[in-house]
Amino acid sequence: MRFWDGRTYSASVVGTDRSTDLAVIKVDAPSSELHPLRVGDSTELQVGDGVVAIGSPFGLEETVTSGIVSALHRAIQGQTNFTINDSIQTDAAINHGNSGGPLLNTQGQVVGVNAQIKSDSGGNEGVGFSIPSSTVKSVASQLIASGKAVHAYLGVSIDSTAANALLAGVQDNTPAASAGLKKGDVITTLNGTTIASGDDLSRAIDAHKPGDKVSVTYKRGGSEHSVTVTLGTRPN
Repeated sequence: MRFWDGRTYSASVVGTDRSTDLAVIKVDAPSSELHPLRVGDSTELQVGDGVVAIGSPFGLEETVTSGIVSALHRAIQGQTNFTINDSIQTDAAINHGNSGGPLLNTQGQVVGVNAQIKSDSGGNEGVGFSIPSSTVKSVASQLIASGKAVHAYLGVSIDSTAANALLAGVQDNTPAASAGLKKGDVITTLNGTTIASGDDLSRAIDAHKPGDKVSVTYKRGGSEHSVTVTLGTRPN
């Protein structure tokens, strides 16, 4: 690993999590070289807050761009096609080479890790996304403790065109299948939390751990039903 002053030190990967596109590395460097940034609380962000992105777009090292929080609670897709919830949308210029760099608030605290852009041209169009620090802290603590991160899993796909949490499919040999959920069911609550969309369902599942038992209410053919589901572990 190369530091700002040009010095290089060996580093090893502690663990990776493809679902959230995050990793933890351990670097063998003297403490005098280590100047960690403070981690802020992404849940305190508000739309319009000023933010700064740091990275190496197109190989241009130590590039700083500024903007605002354009939106909160965006859902983006991770490398395993599972949703990364509560992502931060920003208009700070983010390009190829910014991924993995920090998104800072105006106090210089890390509130996100830059991850993706939405662009027709492949370049910055003012719509970038960062993984929130709340997710980063949760995943990093698991990676440091065990070298891996686990996420709760139900085993359903949602109809993205529906205005509710309509099941487009139920995977075989999953908690949802074992509980009797079927394609066409509409999930309305999970452990008492109202589910009005697929994003709501994904967020509610993410709030739990593998092995947790949750109560799921759903509608089928005009009738309402409830079932207890034991959540599994999301596949890699």
